[in-house]
Amino acid sequence: MPSTISLLLIVVGLIFMWRNRAHCNARAWRFGALLNACGAVILYLACAPLVATWLALGLERMVAPLRAADAPQCDAIVVLGSTFHWHRDQPNETCLISATADRFRVAVEAYKLGKAPLLVLGGGGKPDDPNVSEGQFQKQMALELAIPQSAIVVGPQAVNTEGEAIQHAKTLRGLGVKKILLATSVFHLPRAAMQFRALGFEVVELPCHYLTAGIDEQFSWRMLLPRGQALDQTEICLKEYLGLMSATLFPAKETTVELTP
Repeated sequence: MPSTISLLLIVVGLIFMWRNRAHCNARAWRFGALLNACGAVILYLACAPLVATWLALGLERMVAPLRAADAPQCDAIVVLGSTFHWHRDQPNETCLISATADRFRVAVEAYKLGKAPLLVLGGGGKPDDPNVSEGQFQKQMALELAIPQSAIVVGPQAVNTEGEAIQHAKTLRGLGVKKILLATSVFHLPRAAMQFRALGFEVVELPCHYLTAGIDEQFSWRMLLPRGQALDQTEICLKEYLGLMSATLFPAKETTVELTP
């Protein structure tokens, strides 16, 4: 998002400067130069670890720390999906990325501590193969960790958080679930919890995968040096802030389809 905006500003600015270089249109040339400068500043700020850390901390501080061992008793543990790597010709090479793996690990820990009788798995799939599901892959991993099949529920595939919450809500209500332990990345928890609460569930937030884990919060000049990883984190956090705004204005709602006779 910031990268797209900054590159667009730079390209438009260069066009203004190039088209007016020989026409003595100083105002248009300066406008192009200003667009270039704005694009460069936005790109630098988005790539600065200091900005990325500040944005992530703002989200993570919205959620109270909670270990699986200290979580209250709930009706179900819901694990939100993220991304997994899948190789068509090498199915044994399938693996969860760090964010999803940590969510799954914390949720399994909570289940084995007896925090809920159900482990509800969700997530997306692969556009080129609808038969491959992140939830099904996690189910296989859970079975290998000695979790009984009767305790595992795999929700339908979804393309975003709101869709996943709505799909899970239908499944959870059918199981009589009212209170859930929601396991997802801590930066994602405020938005995800808001969606499930809008659907009528009591939510206990179980934070996983801290973006700022191991980062020294004290200022360092190294935090001013641009890095590609910081750009990725900035875009993730900005997406969550925009998602929070959207979830506040347009809370998740279940739609009912009326069948005509």
